Amino acid sequence: MASSQLTEFRERGAILLEGLFSPDEIERVRADAKQVFAAQLRRHGLLQSGDASEAAFEAALFELFARHFDDFVNCGKQIQHLVSLHRLSLDARIMAVLEDFGIRFPNINTRPVLYFNHPRLAKAEVYWRVFPHQDWRSMQGSLDGVVIWVPLADTDVALGAIEVAPGSHKLGLMTKEVVGGFGQVDGFTDDDFVAIEVKQGDALIFSAFLVHRSGTNVTDSIRWSCHFRYNNLAEETFIERGYPHSFVYKPTEELITPDFPTPEQLGEVFG
Repeated sequence: MASSQLTEFRERGAILLEGLFSPDEIERVRADAKQVFAAQLRRHGLLQSGDASEAAFEAALFELFARHFDDFVNCGKQIQHLVSLHRLSLDARIMAVLEDFGIRFPNINTRPVLYFNHPRLAKAEVYWRVFPHQDWRSMQGSLDGVVIWVPLADTDVALGAIEVAPGSHKLGLMTKEVVGGFGQVDGFTDDDFVAIEVKQGDALIFSAFLVHRSGTNVTDSIRWSCHFRYNNLAEETFIERGYPHSFVYKPTEELITPDFPTPEQLGEVFG
C-alpha cells in the first residue's frame, strides 16, 4: 500500500480500496444470501423460478417481509453465518490491508454482518438508514480498531452510499447513548458528511471512531453490503484493560420446533 494512502487514512479516518476483490467473488456472497431467501420464497409460492430477475426476486422478498415476517427474520439470521461471508472476512487481502494499517495482531471483534437494507424491509428506520454513529462504542476494543465495509453491489448516492465525517475519528468517543445497537452521535450537520460511492469489489476501511451514517436509499432496489470489524490484540491500552469483549452470544434454551425430530425423520437421514 502506498504511504500516501496510509497518510490519507490517518488524516481522514477512512480510505476507499478500489478493486480489492473481483466482482465475481463478491457476487458469490450475495448469490448465497439470495439462495437462502429464495428457498422460503418458493416454499410460500412467492417465487416460482430459481433464475428470476432481480426485480422479481426483490418484489417477492418484500412480500415475504409483509406476509411471513418470522421466516424473513430467520433467513436474515442464517445468512449471517454463510461460509462465503466468513471466508471473505478472513481473506488474505484483508489481512494484508490490516497489516499495512498497523494492526499487528488482528482479531475479529464480532462475527461478520451481512446487510440487506430497504425501507420496505424494515419496521424501524434504524434497520435501513442509520443515524450518525461511531462503531467503537459497541466494539470497545483497541484504539486502532477498524471496520471494513464491502458493498455486495455497486452503491451510489441513490442507493444510499455510506456517508462519513472526515477527520471525526480524532475527536474521541462522542457517543452519548446506544440506540438500536449503534453508538449515536449528535452535533453533526449534513455539511459534515461526504458520500462515498463504491463499486462491487471495492472495500472501504475506516477507524472505529469515525462518525458515519447511512445514505438514503431512494430506489426500488435493495442495498446489499457486509461489514467486518477488527481489533488489534497488540495495542497497549487493549492489553492494559484486560481485553474486554462487548458481545454476548448464547443458545436458545427452549426447543424451537416442538416434537422435532422424530426417530423416523432421523432414519431418513442416517438409514
